[in-house]
Amino acid sequence: MNVDHISLLTTPVKLFRGADLVSQGTGFYYVRKIEEGDIVFLVTNQHVLTGWAPLEKKPPIGDQITFQFHQSDEETGKVTTVTLPLFTKSGKQVWVGSVMFPEADLAVILVNGQLCHGCTVRGIASHWADPKMKVRPTTTVTLIGYPYGFYDAKNALPIWKTGSVASEPEIDFEGKPLMLIDVAAFPGMSGSPAFATAYGMYEMHNGTGVTAGAVQQFIGIYASNVVRHKERFLEYIPHAASLGIRDDESLQIGHIWKAKLILGTVEAIEPNRYITEILQDLPPIPQPTPT
Repeated sequence: MNVDHISLLTTPVKLFRGADLVSQGTGFYYVRKIEEGDIVFLVTNQHVLTGWAPLEKKPPIGDQITFQFHQSDEETGKVTTVTLPLFTKSGKQVWVGSVMFPEADLAVILVNGQLCHGCTVRGIASHWADPKMKVRPTTTVTLIGYPYGFYDAKNALPIWKTGSVASEPEIDFEGKPLMLIDVAAFPGMSGSPAFATAYGMYEMHNGTGVTAGAVQQFIGIYASNVVRHKERFLEYIPHAASLGIRDDESLQIGHIWKAKLILGTVEAIEPNRYITEILQDLPPIPQPTPT
């Protein structure tokens, strides 16, 4: 396979209200092993599904999403597109968030295996987060997603954006399972998986030295950028219509909800209960569309 496996585990997540597309973000797949086999989860941000951060108690701006699976590793442009309602017939949301940190911008959906039948599903598993390399401030971080919905549509492959760790990764920023990265990220990349990466030599996590190799260590999910609000006056804004204007300036500092939060949320889901309460109560779902 000439394509990096990480390029095959992400998907555009398009939010619709009825037939109208209202926004687009990124999602990725997580595979959890149980006695009966593998379970596939779609992981993204809650605001990708609703338009709002978790603690903003506002009505969702959409009612269904689409996402896609690759049919094979070789012909990556052949995909199957799945449509999924966001609420059951009884009004329950289909996604699960963090119980311990309800403010975390995280949404996990258990995917009915029939929806990806005949596809080659690539996903992250818990061992992807095992510490291999020492992650420090300035360690290279890569996000994989769809900035402004832009990607290689012919081959159904995402865009890789690279930055660096911008906070102490072992410390929970502001007491939350967050870390910061320095990156030029854009709308549409919300929900991107984040990896600490090294190719060549890297420092081992246990601090015993350096070793040769390639590392793609899962560190979390990108959610948002830090934005500073400032007041600017008329003389700084040519042709402004008012005496003052509020301007938003991105610091190019991104929030990463840590891998441990995602792993804990996925592992806490009881599959049988989810199937009974959510999957068996969904409105009719259109058949997946191969393209």
